[in-house]
Amino acid sequence: MKKSIHTILRLMVLFIMPLVFCGHSVKQTEQLFYYAFDQKVPIEEVLGKFMVKKKTNVSKEETESIISSCLDKADYDWFNDDICTVSTDEGTISMAINHLLSEDAFLSVRPVYNLSQDKEYYRKHELNAQPLAVGMIDQISLKYKDGVEETVRDSINKVFNLTELSRNEVFEIYSTTKYIDILELSNELFETGLFVFAYPELICRVTLCDDLSVYPNDPYFQYQVTLHNTGQQFNGHTGTPDADIDAPEAWALTMGSPDIVIAVIDEGVTSDHPDLPNSRQVRLNGSNFGSGNPNDPSPTGNNNHGNACAGVIAATANNGEGIAGVAPLCKIMPVRFDETTSPDSMALAIIFAVNNGANIISCSWGYSCTNPNLHPNIISSISYAISHNTIVLFSVGNNASHAYNINGFVSFPANHKINGMLAVGASDRYDCQADYSPTDSCVDIVAPSHRAYPDDSYSGISGESFEMWSIDIPGNYGYNPWPTDQGNYISNGSILPNSGSNYLSYTGYFGGTSHSCPVVAGVAALVLSVNPVLTPDVVCTVLKNSADKVDGYSYNEYGKSNQMGYGRVNANNAVWMVCDTTFYQNDYLYEDVRNVTGCDIIIRNVGVYNNSLLRVRAKNNVYIEKTLYISNDGNELDIKPY
Repeated sequence: MKKSIHTILRLMVLFIMPLVFCGHSVKQTEQLFYYAFDQKVPIEEVLGKFMVKKKTNVSKEETESIISSCLDKADYDWFNDDICTVSTDEGTISMAINHLLSEDAFLSVRPVYNLSQDKEYYRKHELNAQPLAVGMIDQISLKYKDGVEETVRDSINKVFNLTELSRNEVFEIYSTTKYIDILELSNELFETGLFVFAYPELICRVTLCDDLSVYPNDPYFQYQVTLHNTGQQFNGHTGTPDADIDAPEAWALTMGSPDIVIAVIDEGVTSDHPDLPNSRQVRLNGSNFGSGNPNDPSPTGNNNHGNACAGVIAATANNGEGIAGVAPLCKIMPVRFDETTSPDSMALAIIFAVNNGANIISCSWGYSCTNPNLHPNIISSISYAISHNTIVLFSVGNNASHAYNINGFVSFPANHKINGMLAVGASDRYDCQADYSPTDSCVDIVAPSHRAYPDDSYSGISGESFEMWSIDIPGNYGYNPWPTDQGNYISNGSILPNSGSNYLSYTGYFGGTSHSCPVVAGVAALVLSVNPVLTPDVVCTVLKNSADKVDGYSYNEYGKSNQMGYGRVNANNAVWMVCDTTFYQNDYLYEDVRNVTGCDIIIRNVGVYNNSLLRVRAKNNVYIEKTLYISNDGNELDIKPY
């Protein structure tokens, strides 16, 4: 192995070095691509756009002035304090890049790209929205294969002129000079065979998945039809009785455990919120991966999305005000990001939650992209979480419009199928697929949320908008009062609720698969509260097997549909399924007798051979999850209740 690696390195010195330091001026005629793991992801340059990374001591105003000096027209979209996308006339981009590369103020000047498969998807389905645009700066994310020695890594750094910026448990980040073709460089790195992945850091914005943005005594519980739907009136609507998750029935067994911690990676959670006090939050130094104080994971401005997600999961029940969370005795770990947070930092946020003891990670966000390998470091961080016994949930996005026959697609990373991760879609108050929730084989499960977005002659249903209840930033910030105008349904300044204790700390205007994802996360927390030793794979299996098969949808032989996944999550079914559950697995009887008893019994990978007897006695149900093989040579299976 050592000999072959050093041979590769010598070849790289001889043949790769002349190619690497060629800058943007070299014209590449073949299809552009980067490697996501071992998948070649085709990309295309976006005409008239490029991305600039400035030095930190250079102001935004100075940056725009330098760029404007070589462009007749330029528009600026700042990703964070140092990186911006510049839009200009098509014909001037190449000349502008070459000129700006010579400016000392800039660390990187590179084109912006679309993923070819996304562009084709949007064209085929005649979608008005633009596919995800990704920029590249001076940084590469990579993960070495196991066994690659430090001396080899040092040689790689020297040959490819790489400078290490950071290293964590899952991946590493390196920088290079602005004159190197970083796309070609990262591909050459991966093709050495030394890496699990090596690709340019892809700069793109994360999309929040709620928009284009026991009976407790909590007064707004009556409007939480997700938890308990009797057909009651709320927000001017009624629904279908029992189109809910059966939360009060589940609460007869458990309302959660304070030992179970759910990390909400989102826009932050208010410190000492009246319905989620700090005694029920795990607020940690280093938990802010956005702008501002790195030790403060509180929301800023009107950015209430994280609050709303956290409240859905764990808002305090029976405190005489506000709402009730699905798992109101569990704890929330707020981990904050904002629009300045890079994909690398999103991956680091997942690792941070795992390393600080999160049992569950709820992510109501994604990237509007059909490629399931868009950011390998995020995928690897999710795998790291699951391998460290942390359940991960992602919302699937809101890009469908079934009223207009648009099925949509599951966004990244929910579209990357990993055992132990759930991709969560949305049902509505009528027990139907929500209008915006994608129809896709990647959908694992659904939970109730709002029905549809306002009708704009492209998507939505007339008279519909956000209608789910949760917590809000106290005072006049957040979703209450509503900060934008949505026509007749929600106007700027609308107040809901407009009465009650601390009423401006709550909102009746939440929704999307952003709401559905924390609902399922809350149910997973209830399951772990009953049986905390369950693995992520088992919890996901329990949630799928206990979900309600909603009528009107076609389920395959495995019990799954493209609209509703394995069905609408049912908290009551799930918690009772794991109460004294016996997992009987990986056993092969040979001239033997085996007695298996339990409240519920899940059988996987069991064989009965050569005059053997398997007796199964269950109080509730027997689930044959995987293989149960009974040979025909005098064997017997006896399943009865007890």
